Amino acid sequence: MMQRFTACLLTGLLVAALAPELSAQSAEVTEQERDVVRVVRHPDGTRSYYKRQVGWKGMLCATYTASGKLAAINDYTESRYGQLLGCVIYNDKHEVIYKVSYGYDRKSRLIEERMYSYPEKKLVQRVIYRYDARGKRSKPLIISLNPNAAEITPTLSEDAARIHQELRSGKGSRR
Repeated sequence: MMQRFTACLLTGLLVAALAPELSAQSAEVTEQERDVVRVVRHPDGTRSYYKRQVGWKGMLCATYTASGKLAAINDYTESRYGQLLGCVIYNDKHEVIYKVSYGYDRKSRLIEERMYSYPEKKLVQRVIYRYDARGKRSKPLIISLNPNAAEITPTLSEDAARIHQELRSGKGSRR
């Protein structure tokens, strides 16, 4: 984990070093050779820099405020087929603040994202996607849960155990 965090930090610094060069370009979304770096300029002035590492099944996204200060780093992990498996979100101090898991239907379409607070491992947000008969994805349904509420919410380990049980019984196809 520490090696992965160090790689994440170093890649974030590399992306930050590339940021001035990339931000000088005028396109709304800029891609460098071989899709190694992607820059997204958001309407509020923030920017996200995506970095894919060669030989590694994942991607890093460093997001900066409009003034250029690091706001967050998202460290995505993908399956060998390119589906998102999970994401770890770090704050500007490089501390883990959230972990995200992804669920898919039998047609390998993304149907759900679950965000857990860290280190409490409490479910704080669900994003649900639906598909019409033609396979077109709807706007996401976002369910935000109050992490300070007194009601019991599933923990990451409880949720993972339930999904694993569904997979063994053949009821679900989450990955």
